[in-house]
Amino acid sequence: MEDRRRAASSFKRRGRRRAAGDVGLVPGDQAQMDVEEERAVEAFRQALIDRELLPARHDDYYTMLRFMKARGFNVKKAISMWSDMLQWRREFGTDSILQDFAFHELEEVLQYYPHGYHGVDKEGRPLYIERLGKIDLDKLLNVTTVERFLKYHVQSLEKLFIEKYPACSLVAKRHIQTMTTILDVQGVNWMSVGKLVHDIVISISKIDSDNYPEILNQMFIVNAGSGFRLLWSALKNFIDPRTSAKIQVLGNAYLNTLLEFVDISQLPDFLGGSCTCLNKGGCLRSNKGPWSDPEIMKFSLERNTSDIRKVTSQSCEQDSTFQDAESEKITADSDFEDAVSTADVATTKIKLDECATSNRLSNKSGINNGFGLSPAYCCDIQHRGSSHECLPQRIMWKRFYLQVTRTMPSLVLKVLAVFHLLFVWLGDLVLHQVVKLWNQKSPGATNSNAVDHLGMHEFKEEAVLPVLERLQKLEDRVSELNNKPIEIPPEKDSMILESLDRIRSIEHDLQKTKNTLNATSQKQVELAELLESSREINLHRKSCCFT
Repeated sequence: MEDRRRAASSFKRRGRRRAAGDVGLVPGDQAQMDVEEERAVEAFRQALIDRELLPARHDDYYTMLRFMKARGFNVKKAISMWSDMLQWRREFGTDSILQDFAFHELEEVLQYYPHGYHGVDKEGRPLYIERLGKIDLDKLLNVTTVERFLKYHVQSLEKLFIEKYPACSLVAKRHIQTMTTILDVQGVNWMSVGKLVHDIVISISKIDSDNYPEILNQMFIVNAGSGFRLLWSALKNFIDPRTSAKIQVLGNAYLNTLLEFVDISQLPDFLGGSCTCLNKGGCLRSNKGPWSDPEIMKFSLERNTSDIRKVTSQSCEQDSTFQDAESEKITADSDFEDAVSTADVATTKIKLDECATSNRLSNKSGINNGFGLSPAYCCDIQHRGSSHECLPQRIMWKRFYLQVTRTMPSLVLKVLAVFHLLFVWLGDLVLHQVVKLWNQKSPGATNSNAVDHLGMHEFKEEAVLPVLERLQKLEDRVSELNNKPIEIPPEKDSMILESLDRIRSIEHDLQKTKNTLNATSQKQVELAELLESSREINLHRKSCCFT
């Protein structure tokens, strides 16, 4: 019990540090994290610990928050989803897939299925792009198998969480846990796409939704024709409303919309951007992004190693009071100022290995910004070549921010209480004066006025009863809708599969018809040649007879 209590207190301290402890890295929306979400995640975490379903590598606030969001903050459903995820990881070998699986046919796969990560959007999220119109499924399945492609997909997702998200978080100075996707459907062959959906996409979608939920920030489907839009309007009813709200289907005039979310330098040239990546074999083969910077990845690996050490040790620190926490922060900040004051002021660019040293010093003194970054590195990322004079200002702002966030809720409550008491007092005063004046004007009508007043209240209650009944009916209907399953019913799923089978049979019949037409046209050509030769023979005979 003591170890469990210590682990829980360590998790709470880590959550507070990520949420509001370091404004140098976490912006306002992350710093003012919803308290209800944090409580729900803590309850979910405690339930996982009680059931022994929380391995150290998955003891992460944001991971648990994603699973809670995926199940509408229903703890029981989230526990079931989490348990299924752990079971799938054991059966699929996900924990060791980065070391055990090698996708040697990647270059050929990219040739027949162009896709990849390329840059980031304006908020620092990874940008994932697919060109569905360039897919050749037959050639793709000749160079790989569905099973190996699914393993490659899972391996890419693991790299997304281990490499891309941490690197983007370092550069964006905020926690990144979602990505932006662009699907280019120009020139799509819907027959091949139907086979692709049946063979690969359904399996990928199930893996993503069951084991990597809530990783999509927004999806743009560009170069969509009228047929695709009609198909999307039908398919949208079978998709989770929260997911469909993240998807925008755009036509050919998509560039202005994309530029609202993605800088033109991050867009490939085939999407109207300015990037070509000629020296890296094209944009979708370049793997462009912060995760390709060795210096950033060095910091990311150091942070991951530090976090793993903290989780496995389960943080033997004791819970402290508000005053102890404040004094610890002030002491840590003063220690960091002393460490920075020994640095060379004339240095125009802080090297990353020096930042790593200061980061280790700050970790020893109790500073942790949720990503393992020291404030010196934050200054270097934002102001390359500037001096370290921004550090005292950052520390002062941090202290001011902590003080405001701690005192503001109580101050707001006090102000609201004062306003409430003031309005109640004014209401009583006005009511008292009105009654007094009424009694002075008509002292004999007091009893009749009281009777009329009671009758008026009875009339109001009778008028309210139908409204309450309608409200009850609406609540019953909402509860019925909530009880309905979110997933596709089996009968509709079977209808979709039957439709795909019919489409395949029609495609087979079309192929037969095409072969028959080719044979018929070939026979027509042969007959035409025979007729031409017979005409020439007849003309030759006539000329001979004439001579």
